[in-house]
Parts: sequence; C-alpha cells; structure tokens
Amino acid sequence: MVESIGDFDEHVNSYSGELEKALGGLGGESSYFARRKVKVLAESLVGQLPSVICDYGSGIGALIPHLHEYFPNAQIIATDISQLSLEHLQKKYPYVQIVSPDMLVSQSCDLVVMSCVIHHIPADSRMDVLRRINFALRHGGSLCIFEHNPINPITRRIVSNCIFDEGVELITKKSLRTLMKRVG
Repeated sequence: MVESIGDFDEHVNSYSGELEKALGGLGGESSYFARRKVKVLAESLVGQLPSVICDYGSGIGALIPHLHEYFPNAQIIATDISQLSLEHLQKKYPYVQIVSPDMLVSQSCDLVVMSCVIHHIPADSRMDVLRRINFALRHGGSLCIFEHNPINPITRRIVSNCIFDEGVELITKKSLRTLMKRVG
C-alpha cells in the first residue's frame, strides 16, 4: 500500500475545522469548493451518466453528498488509506460502498474522481497509484483530477497554513500531464 504525506487518521474529527482555518478569509467555505468541483465534473460529462463512481482518496467524504446529488443513480465507492476517515464517511453516508485502494476491481468504475489527493502521494508512488486507477477504469471510463494550482500564491499560502498539508509536494499541470502520458 502507498503511504500518504500527512496522517489523516489524526485529523478525522478536526478535518473540516482545520481546512476552514487554513482557508481563513481567502477562500470561502470548503463545502462550496466540493460542490463546485462536482458541478464542473457533471457539466463536463454531459450525456455520459456513470453508473459506478469511485471517490479515490475520499477522506471524510466531502464530495460524496454532491456526487450523490448530481449522479443520483450511480453507485458510489469511496476509498482512502485512512481507515478512520472511511469509518467516519460510512457512518455519515451509509449508501457508499467502502473499498480498500488495493482492492479496486479491474474495470469496475466508469468514473474515478481524485480531489486534492495527488499532492499527498509521495512523488515516487504517484505512477503506481495512477496505474491502479487505470486498472479500475472501464474501457472508455474517465478520470477526473482536481489539484491545487502551485503557481497561485493564495493556494500556496492556504497549503502552507494547512496542518495536514505539511510536507506535501504540489504538482504542476505539466508534470501531471507527463505522468498521465507515462501511465497511458
């Protein structure tokens, strides 16, 4: 199993508060961003309704209610290396299927969403994670990655003030594209 930069088990109960504190007056409420991401995703998939969606690196489930809202007929799978986060998520959203990242089934997902996850994966493990996701995607499936913009000074300030982002390495769009091409 790939390790994460940051111990999310330690922040399960304080995650939302810590994120709001890191955003300060700069970025609004974190729930706004989660909903906005899923709205953008849904708009980009016009005419394509995924039947199985995997929230990879789901944490405590910030995207889950919005995925359920925009894709009400889809089965939602959540996966994360933080077992305590998954337990929290399962209690709050019992309709979600919990799967270990290592147990994703071949060609089982129409859509995999990664929201602010890549920068928590050590750089030398990112290709392995993306290969695992590629393995889980059905032919013609989609991978949607939302990541922080490392060029934006406000983003860098928020990340530097966020307790669970300590030690992360933000990834540029160019580096992510290169990595995706290498994975295929």
